Amino acid sequence: MEQAIKRLANLDVVMSRLYEDYALGEIGKEKYKKMTADYEAEQERLKLEIETTEEWVEQRQAMGDDLDAFIALTKKYVDVTELTQTIVNEYIKKIIIHAPDKSDGKRRQKVEIFFNFVDDVGIPVLAEPMIAESTLGRRKTA
Repeated sequence: MEQAIKRLANLDVVMSRLYEDYALGEIGKEKYKKMTADYEAEQERLKLEIETTEEWVEQRQAMGDDLDAFIALTKKYVDVTELTQTIVNEYIKKIIIHAPDKSDGKRRQKVEIFFNFVDDVGIPVLAEPMIAESTLGRRKTA
């Protein structure tokens, strides 16, 4: 990234000198246009490269902070024998339970779990439906 920033600064100087050469009649109009277009294209490419690299660095730094927090939390709960609400709350940001879908004749319900420290975790779909006991003793599939 440092090289790209340095080259971008050098291109500004080069383009200024190129314009001076054109203004003084040292180079022709066609050559000036071609060289200017080439340098401008390189500038745009370098700006995009710098922007992309900066975004990547920011994401990696944020991920590093989240990773450190996750590791600290995991060390805190190394010898857990029982999953408590406090532990679940520290690992899970939110849970969204969607309305049931009965369009294919079977009741299906989508549940989304958003974890802390990670953006997106794909949870595999179960091949067999889960059976849950309701408080009334009736069986329900989730």
